[in-house]
Amino acid sequence: MNENHYDIAIIGAGASGMMLAANLDLESSRGIILEGSSCIGSKILMSGGGHCNITHGGSIKDFVYAYGNEGPALRRCLYRHNNLELVRWLSGHGVELADENGDPVDASYGSNGIDSAGRIFPASMRSRDVLDALLGEASSNGWQIETDAKVGGLRKDGFWEITLINGYELWAKNVVIASGGITYPETGSDGSMLEMLEDLGIDINEPRPALAPVYVENYPYAELSGISVPDVTVIAFSSDAAYTCKGKAARMKGDLLFTHEGLSGPVILNISKYVEPGELLRLCYNRDLHELPRRMQRILRERSRGILGDVRTNVLASYLDHDDFTVSGVDERGMVTAGGVSLDEIDMQTMSTKRFEGLYVIGEALDADGITGGYNLQMCWSTACTCADAISDKKE
Repeated sequence: MNENHYDIAIIGAGASGMMLAANLDLESSRGIILEGSSCIGSKILMSGGGHCNITHGGSIKDFVYAYGNEGPALRRCLYRHNNLELVRWLSGHGVELADENGDPVDASYGSNGIDSAGRIFPASMRSRDVLDALLGEASSNGWQIETDAKVGGLRKDGFWEITLINGYELWAKNVVIASGGITYPETGSDGSMLEMLEDLGIDINEPRPALAPVYVENYPYAELSGISVPDVTVIAFSSDAAYTCKGKAARMKGDLLFTHEGLSGPVILNISKYVEPGELLRLCYNRDLHELPRRMQRILRERSRGILGDVRTNVLASYLDHDDFTVSGVDERGMVTAGGVSLDEIDMQTMSTKRFEGLYVIGEALDADGITGGYNLQMCWSTACTCADAISDKKE
């Protein structure tokens, strides 16, 4: 085989790409990982504020609901390569795990050992430990990793021809797209691979930020920055129903965090994929005024004053039940990307594209994303391992 010919090329050395390489022993094959940035596993290192919320405890059957409408399509992957498998793999590679309270997570007890764990992290709370385990196993499996190797072109001519932006060309029998979405372009996730796939005729659902803060017009709570209110219901209305309050796009409940510029916290992050500028966002605080933080009580009273300066109790009560805002924007630096390669294009038993032999898509490049809590890294694991199975079977 020529020097620039490979059996397998993985485009992207992020979570899904490294998980694939860590689970696919090349044996006598040649494999290369092409990373467009100068750093391997940047988003792994950033995950969970550097702590890396690797997965979630509980039954894998409950995971399906964490991915919204795409959950049923992911079911086979999730069941085949589940959270218990991921926990056992990391434990077996020297990464001790713990829940968010710091209590050890012990996979040796089977599913019962992680049932009540909630969010699962490295016990060290260092994402580097997870990345080092993946790198070590990828190296043992014989993978060549090239950084600053950004792909500029991809086409099928017998083999897959990959052209880097520096002009270098290489060929591969199989190509795995593990390039992520559009958020944090400095990590290599800039959406350029999705554009190349679209040029090949593959259906791409418009990518957009998810798990992101939301900004609203006439935001009144800047001085509450850092204050959180638990169990708030947030409803997003579609733009054609912004004023009739019908046609609800999504309803979620959870902790709301006020920031200096806008709204955040788990409930906002989870609903952000359904929110667009111009649409109506409704906050329902689910409590009496005296149960809210004192500074917030004062702001709500000020907002409820009439022309004569008196607090209108009916207006104040309405704010508690439905504090409505018009969305001005969603932060472009979402933790993950919603949209990407349509799951209709993918054979979910193998992660291969239905249109092209030898072309696979895994991880965040797919039009599938989960709520906060470790579900997105679990999806990377499940799709990467499913792809590894398929390529291994193909080699035999």
